[in-house]
Amino acid sequence: MKLITMLYIANATLLLLHEIESAYEKEWEILKLPGKITGFLLMHVPIIVFILYGLIEIEKGSDIGMVIGIILGIGGVIPFIVHKLIVRKENHFNRFMSDAIIYLNILAGACLLFFSSDLMAS
Repeated sequence: MKLITMLYIANATLLLLHEIESAYEKEWEILKLPGKITGFLLMHVPIIVFILYGLIEIEKGSDIGMVIGIILGIGGVIPFIVHKLIVRKENHFNRFMSDAIIYLNILAGACLLFFSSDLMAS
């Protein structure tokens, strides 16, 4: 398995773990998203399909795979920006595991972004 594929899987896993916790934290209320839990779940259907499709393409080394890698890499940075910088709620996303997921996700996301961009440029 290629390094980029392993980074993609690590980043995707951390993103999905964060989204599981987001349901626990009722993130639709925190971010004022419409549709409550139903809207939140429906919003994730295309996201999960996109992530799974991206894994196939990243393993093939296709250009679209690298683009999806870049997008998912940026996605790995977003939980940190949203929950640690912009929307800081005292009793949300502040447990040890939550912090571990967010900080590991920014690391995996930045690495995926770098390697996907580098492979796309070459």
